[in-house]
Amino acid sequence: MKLAIFTNDSALFHLIQSCLAAEGAVCTRYGEDVELARALHREEFSAIVFDAASGMDASHPVLARRACYGDRRAPLIAVGDFCAREHVQAALNAGADDIVLMPVDPRELRLRFQLAVRRFACDSGSCGTAQTTGDELEMGSYRMSRRDGSVEIDGKPVRLTAREFAIAWVLFSQQGNYVTRRAIAATVWGSSEDIVGRTLEQHIYKLRKKLQLDGACGIVLRTMYAHGYRIEQIVERAVEPALARAAERVPETTLARATERALERTAEVAAPRPPLRPASGAANGACTTGGTIKLHTSGSEAARHAQPWSPESSDSWAFVANRAGVRRLA
Repeated sequence: MKLAIFTNDSALFHLIQSCLAAEGAVCTRYGEDVELARALHREEFSAIVFDAASGMDASHPVLARRACYGDRRAPLIAVGDFCAREHVQAALNAGADDIVLMPVDPRELRLRFQLAVRRFACDSGSCGTAQTTGDELEMGSYRMSRRDGSVEIDGKPVRLTAREFAIAWVLFSQQGNYVTRRAIAATVWGSSEDIVGRTLEQHIYKLRKKLQLDGACGIVLRTMYAHGYRIEQIVERAVEPALARAAERVPETTLARATERALERTAEVAAPRPPLRPASGAANGACTTGGTIKLHTSGSEAARHAQPWSPESSDSWAFVANRAGVRRLA
């Protein structure tokens, strides 16, 4: 039997290898998540031993791939220092089938390995039963079944390819969390983001259209640079009852009076103003004679050489008058 061991700790790998050699297990070590995800795509393993120090998270490419392709899963045994009950529960929720506490006891490891392999074989059909736990997802009007790769929206089936379904399952199972392009590439293709590249974008584009992930059915697919993709459920916001009641209490007469006053102010500003006439007295040395303005005293040198001008025939005086009228109204 073939056994995949995911760890960066060489000492732990040799310990597990020596413990399971008597069981006839051929152990292969994987240090990169993409490398193991690619191996899971190509090969069948009797079991996977997962070093929890690498991070037991449901978005991990290895764990996410096992969640997508439940019919191809091998039992996963998590090895780690689970010092609290909630840590054990978190590991099981992330996809572990069994756990082994650190420091590793060789007898416990062999027993856990035998039980996990036997239980998986029984669940896969040797005992005449099918594994159904965690094979369905429901969110709003969406229903997904991993057993047959089917998707329904409001009870209507939507046809997806195997990879489109795998991407949808990864995104919907991680509702509210961003799933990186690297994780999707490793989970679905068993490859790196650089190799998948444009192909992933095309699948996301088709998935948006087929599943109407624009909010039309209550679900939207968000994209954020350097973070990845996230499924969100749209919550419709109702109008605040207090604001609605306040709007209903505003009398129509009040609105009418406000509109009337606004129109009156507009008419005041737009009404034509009478022409501005200069004062009868002299100001700043200016005086008027027969409608002609003299800006200098009659005895000055400037007055003897200045040309007289009339305010009625001068555009400059109209400009000054209009500006003065605007300042007076303001």
